[in-house]
Amino acid sequence: MPGRDRINTLYLHANGDGMWMIKVDTILRGILGYGDGAQPPLLLRRSRKVNAYFRSLEDRYAPMSYIADWREAFCQSPRLRVDVCNINNLVEYAGRLLRIRDYDLIVISHAAAGDDLTVLLHSTSWLSRRRGKLVMFIGNEYALMDQKIAVMRRLTPDLVCSQLPREAAQHLYGDTGARRIVPMPHALNPDHYRHDPASRRETDIGFIGDIYPPFIGDRERTAIIEWFENHGPAAGVVCDIRKRRVGRRDWAAFLNGCKAVIGAEAGSYYLNDDCRLLEQARQYSVRQGAQVRFDDVFERFFKNAPRLLSGKAISSRHFEPIGTRTCQILLEGGYNGILEPEIHYIAVKKDLSDVHAAIERFRDATYRARITDQAYDHVMSGHTYAHRVNAVIDLLS
Repeated sequence: MPGRDRINTLYLHANGDGMWMIKVDTILRGILGYGDGAQPPLLLRRSRKVNAYFRSLEDRYAPMSYIADWREAFCQSPRLRVDVCNINNLVEYAGRLLRIRDYDLIVISHAAAGDDLTVLLHSTSWLSRRRGKLVMFIGNEYALMDQKIAVMRRLTPDLVCSQLPREAAQHLYGDTGARRIVPMPHALNPDHYRHDPASRRETDIGFIGDIYPPFIGDRERTAIIEWFENHGPAAGVVCDIRKRRVGRRDWAAFLNGCKAVIGAEAGSYYLNDDCRLLEQARQYSVRQGAQVRFDDVFERFFKNAPRLLSGKAISSRHFEPIGTRTCQILLEGGYNGILEPEIHYIAVKKDLSDVHAAIERFRDATYRARITDQAYDHVMSGHTYAHRVNAVIDLLS
């Protein structure tokens, strides 16, 4: 990598997934030049199809703030000069591919290698013409894994960055031809997730987020969420449980309004057979639709399956409360070796047998403040997105 000048970098992003978004972004953004929130021309506003296209002109990943956090960290790095390309906009993407040899570094982001690999799979021959180094971040490491691994084998990245612990990442990607595979979990964006001194923490314990789908194979996270939803008031704590996603501004405001939030490690215990078991469970869940039940999926796919390879990992949602100095009450787990129980979070056993004891520790304001301060100092010293981007560049040097 160049040592003195900023590294000329192409950052591949994707705004959503599916053929619909490829059409929207290519036609409206790429050909016609419209941007987020644009309205259709007056003469076409009676057309339902045209209105549907324009309604899709938005940031599809706004509720997943880590997508923007990673992108901004790369763009703000003083070591890089970054062009961001939305690969769903085929006009823009084709222009970048024609100049692929101009770039010293190409970064495939979580958004580009997460929910839809269609565009990447169809453009690997062009990306293979690069002269610069290639970094591939893997999003959603439980779905479409055969396609993600196929992209790796075709492109042989210089660096594969996984959210998974080292053992799981090496097992899944070790024979792809990638030159180096490293754990690269999410981190903190301290510019957006920071303590607001004017906020009043009127909620004791809160949660905002999706409930994990049945095909993940366990209900541990769901169980602690539902415990506080159903029993928190009786235990004497004011709870605010919202089972939906919000954008980072609303999420940061919510965190500043809570004394603590609850959670658990992300991912699945069942990365068996290179995630084929999870893929079978996912496809079954899709076929069953909204009425699919966890118990049915578990009985069919996971009840007798050994936990051969765990993908349980820390997520971005564990770093963001730390930035707002909000305490966390988490199920015990590894958290990629980054967070330690009773040092960086209040721990609860996975069977919830000690949840009342955890609440008592939470009630101790001095103890709670020590936990939040220790977590904040720890993360700010080495686990911001700026730290992560610097680590990527150093690994390529």
